[in-house]
Amino acid sequence: MMNARTMSILVGLLALFGTSLAAAQTGTGTAGGTTAAEEPAEPEPPPPVLEPGISPNTPPAWVAIQRGHRAFQARDFDTALAAYREAAMATPPLPIAHYFIGAAQRAKGQLDEALESFRTVSRLAGESDAGLKAKALMNIAMTLEAKQDLAGARESWLEYKTWCTTHASIAGFPATADERVAAIDAIRQLDETYAAVRQRIAEREQIAAQTPPPPAE
Repeated sequence: MMNARTMSILVGLLALFGTSLAAAQTGTGTAGGTTAAEEPAEPEPPPPVLEPGISPNTPPAWVAIQRGHRAFQARDFDTALAAYREAAMATPPLPIAHYFIGAAQRAKGQLDEALESFRTVSRLAGESDAGLKAKALMNIAMTLEAKQDLAGARESWLEYKTWCTTHASIAGFPATADERVAAIDAIRQLDETYAAVRQRIAEREQIAAQTPPPPAE
């Protein structure tokens, strides 16, 4: 038989155990725990780190161009070319993207491809962007010189000069065109001057090869 004191202690322990069990089942307790339905919220991700000159409102094409510039400066021309081509897919067309494509192609030694890219820039820019067209014409002439197509380069330099002089608002360099044309003319004149000399030398070498050697004594 339990005395009154023992019974009182037992009742108190049962009451305490029941309260703790209820708190564990409901997620609440005297200490104010978190309910099962109120799971801790995941922290929000930090805002993206933007490159200098880039904002959340920057068009994707210009973001790609900036990525291409960074790769170009690192001399990773393949990555730069891929980024510029991504920018060139923009609607409406972005002529400047083709300009940078041409620059990357020329850096890779792809002169024929670069030439076509600069011609695309010239066509797309037209009168709506006379300054960009002038840059395209200059790069066409420079690329033709690199290809050793002096006749084509001379014609392109003259086209560039005409464009600059008929569009006074752009920052062109018609004097550069005059210098390049003069240099090309000098090279071609030298080639013509020495062509006859080279021909005479070749004829003498041919005669010497056909002449039998003198008999040995």
